[in-house]
Amino acid sequence: MQCGNPEILWWLLALIIPILVHLLHFRRYRTVEFSNVSFLTDVEKETKSQQRLKNLLILLLRLIAIASVVIAFADPFIPSDLNSETSASSGIVNIYVDNSYSMQGEGEAGSLLDEAKISAITIVEGHSETERFRIITNDFNGKDSRFLTQEECLDRISSITPAAITRDLNSIVRRASLSNNDATTSSLYLFSDLQKSTHRLSEGFTPDTLLSLYFIPGIANDRPNIWIDSAWFNSPIATVGKQADLNIRINHNSITEVSGLPLMLEIEGERKAVGTYNLKPGLKTDTVLKFSFPEAGIYHAKVSLEDNPIKFDNDYRFGFEVVKDIRVLQICKDKNSKEARSIENVCRSSAPSLSIVTYTNLPSTEELSSYDFIISNGITNPSSGYTSSISTFVKNGGTALIIQDTAFISTRANNLLQSLNFGTEFSWIKTNEPSSFKSLKTENPFYEGIFASSTKSRMDLPKSKYALAGNYSLDVEDLAKNYNGSNAISKTRLGEGTAYLFGLPIEKETGNITNHALFVPLVLRMAESARNASLKAITLGESQGIEFRRVSTQGASYRITDSSGEHSLIPNVRNSGGMIKFGWDNELDSEGNYNVVENKDTIAVFGVNASRLESSQETFDIHEFKKELDKYGWDKAAKVVESRGDNLSELVSKIESGNHLWWYLVLTVIVALAGETILQKRWKTTS
Repeated sequence: MQCGNPEILWWLLALIIPILVHLLHFRRYRTVEFSNVSFLTDVEKETKSQQRLKNLLILLLRLIAIASVVIAFADPFIPSDLNSETSASSGIVNIYVDNSYSMQGEGEAGSLLDEAKISAITIVEGHSETERFRIITNDFNGKDSRFLTQEECLDRISSITPAAITRDLNSIVRRASLSNNDATTSSLYLFSDLQKSTHRLSEGFTPDTLLSLYFIPGIANDRPNIWIDSAWFNSPIATVGKQADLNIRINHNSITEVSGLPLMLEIEGERKAVGTYNLKPGLKTDTVLKFSFPEAGIYHAKVSLEDNPIKFDNDYRFGFEVVKDIRVLQICKDKNSKEARSIENVCRSSAPSLSIVTYTNLPSTEELSSYDFIISNGITNPSSGYTSSISTFVKNGGTALIIQDTAFISTRANNLLQSLNFGTEFSWIKTNEPSSFKSLKTENPFYEGIFASSTKSRMDLPKSKYALAGNYSLDVEDLAKNYNGSNAISKTRLGEGTAYLFGLPIEKETGNITNHALFVPLVLRMAESARNASLKAITLGESQGIEFRRVSTQGASYRITDSSGEHSLIPNVRNSGGMIKFGWDNELDSEGNYNVVENKDTIAVFGVNASRLESSQETFDIHEFKKELDKYGWDKAAKVVESRGDNLSELVSKIESGNHLWWYLVLTVIVALAGETILQKRWKTTS
């Protein structure tokens, strides 16, 4: 037990006053002449004994009454189960109102968000005007970083609107703790619908010991929901006139099977494809929308479905780019060599969808990032800068083909192959006569569409005097085998990109690979699949930036604008390995299609989508959530308040400060005074 005003307890010393009065009160008996007192002896003894007992009882009742009055003014209370440091009146009052889209669900008296705002106002009005208040929403707005007066806090709560951003419980508690940098006790009232996706706790994080948490949940009616989870292109790089396959993943919490639901794709506001999808309980649905890429350029797109009453996740927005051709860069020692011309002839055979340039030196990072496919042809002693540039290019989503010449595989050449995740300790194995490939892995998806099924079994394979041997990495995929069992064509993934390695030289003196019918489709397939069609989209609350394959222009100004051009922000801009990265902290807080503007030109587009964390609508009930708090050790710092009526403020105040006992003490005073009165009037003794 604790006291709100412990200094008043010093007044208990006043109890000595009635004790002194009692001790100093000696009643004088008057003498009454009587003929014979022998018969009164027993009566006199009995009367004195009763009088003494009565006085002692009256003294005790008076002491109880005085002590109860003093202790009542000291405001005794039994602290709540929360941290003893924060069980008293808090110095800072944090109010978290969950304004994510799930709070648009219907409660008992309107939307959950409206109910939460009303309850939050009740809590604020129940506190003293001298308290410091702070509002937290999922927006994490800078304007909510300062403390508010009670009146300002009420106005801010009334102005809260739904937001497309979701925040997990840990991030909310951390933000509330940031306001407590002066080591003052504080409280955090959380008004939310206890979505499991955002309120699951984990090991390793518990609230600040100076922070008390009060969960005031709102429970929505159960609602089925269908939502677009994600989208992606499986097709190679987007070029004009080529068909695109847009893959769409749809999720749901339906318990019944549904067929033939409509799905629509819009590009720049124009409908481009319509499809249908089916739902089976417990399973995600993957479907494909097919359309042709329009003219070269950058485009806004949106995939939509129809579902009520939950609509925030019905749309998925993204941006993509269509290019006129695939840009190929060949780097070799001699631009006029037969080997270099062989590569050029292959690429030019597929013009205008492919274009190629040949350099003898590595171009600038800015220019390098503009290519899709790099062929390193016969570079025997690549520098460390060369190796770094090629590996970074692949990590950022590009494709590279490495062709070694017949010279000794140098340490630097090995370093290049190792940086691309091919392996180590490569060297040539030579024979006097050209030997044929041992096998071709025609079942690999890489060869899809290259061969007719009837030609696979009787195909003539290329020959070479050289075979590249080495310690290949486990991640390397072999597309063909040399005569000695080593890889003739290798493929590996690195970051977002792909690298290929020829396990034989292409000089005509060593074999017939450049004259073989397989050479052209091999190189073209590598070029055509150099980059997958890139879909640019981010999720609010999960991404604070986006990157594109290009380099910023020195001295240029950049802005991020919505598709209407009405809203814009100035991003942070950073170059990194042929990529330009834009960041904006929490400034971008609305879903939609956005442009990246360099000076006055739009150079890229992307989509911003609401988080799907709360799409499943799975929530904790109060009993489940209490068990969750107990399981992870939050029960000492957190309390779940099961009330949303007019008594909410009173109930929270009782929980926050504990069980006050002054009322029981007032009742004790009344009983003590009543007891004294009864003794005085009903207990009659003779003197």
